[in-house]
Amino acid sequence: MFERQRGRFSMGQEGGVGLRIVLIVASLVIVAGAISWFLVSGQSDQAILNRKASEICEYGLLQALAHLKDNPSWTGDLPRTDYEDGWYAATAKPRKSGDTSFLDVESSGHIGSVSRKQGCVLRFTDSGWVRQGVR
Repeated sequence: MFERQRGRFSMGQEGGVGLRIVLIVASLVIVAGAISWFLVSGQSDQAILNRKASEICEYGLLQALAHLKDNPSWTGDLPRTDYEDGWYAATAKPRKSGDTSFLDVESSGHIGSVSRKQGCVLRFTDSGWVRQGVR
């Protein structure tokens, strides 16, 4: 009877508990490693998309400012324009505060499921539009 109990806890042919525990622990380590790898690679991919969306957005803002430089009276929209693997669009909306004219320029950049917006405020002076601030 003593031998049988000892056999249950051995790693022998009687299917010992020790072998089962080792297999369960090894399986858990493999599953935990796979989950960790998926999380890290997903975060890395998301960080890349965030950076690219910001770059596309900034490029769209620069395009809107270049358009404004060529045509200082321009207001309205730059249509959706493909750029890199995403797209951008920009708007320029005039407003007045007292005697001062302002122009709110905003760009949005999109790639995959990520979107970014960036803008600036321009103030009209005798020498043309001057950047007042960033939004």
